[in-house]
Amino acid sequence: MVRGYFIQYKFILPENTKHSSYEYQKLFRAIYGYTQNVNKGTGKQYKYFRDGILSNFPYVRTGKNCVIIPQSAFQKLTSFFKTGINPTHNWKVKGNWKAVYYMDEKDVNSNLVVESVLHLIERTKLSSKKSIFDDLTYLTSLENPDKNYIKKILITSEKIVADDWFKTALQTSEKVKKFKELHDRLQKLVLVN
Repeated sequence: MVRGYFIQYKFILPENTKHSSYEYQKLFRAIYGYTQNVNKGTGKQYKYFRDGILSNFPYVRTGKNCVIIPQSAFQKLTSFFKTGINPTHNWKVKGNWKAVYYMDEKDVNSNLVVESVLHLIERTKLSSKKSIFDDLTYLTSLENPDKNYIKKILITSEKIVADDWFKTALQTSEKVKKFKELHDRLQKLVLVN
């Protein structure tokens, strides 16, 4: 078991705003991020993931408007509820909405923690299609990997490795152990060169 914060939240919008409206949906995108599909005139399709407040943290969605987060994510989420500032949308002002939330500390089952950490690793992408796990695997196999890209990967992987939930998942998950091993190997490679 590991400690987390159970957050149940509700958005209060003007009466004429429907839950299916884009304005309402943007609030959830701001929290969880979303995948943007871009279709070019040439027929090519591109997908871009746009970060949300919780994109760089493991989390467990337990129901509609409910999420369990590590303590490290609490400040960012509550700041969003107060200010509206988020990485997904470049809002200059918060908008005509409010958020109310209820918070309770909760013991989180270690299986859910492992699942959420694996999901974080899988959804974290610096290149267009590869997960950070795939990038770490690839870079550690090269003789002379690009040093700038290594630094970029290490900055991101260090945030994952430093999280308390990651440390819990490390005790039981082989893939999380492998991720840490690849991260450490890449770090040593930087120190040697």
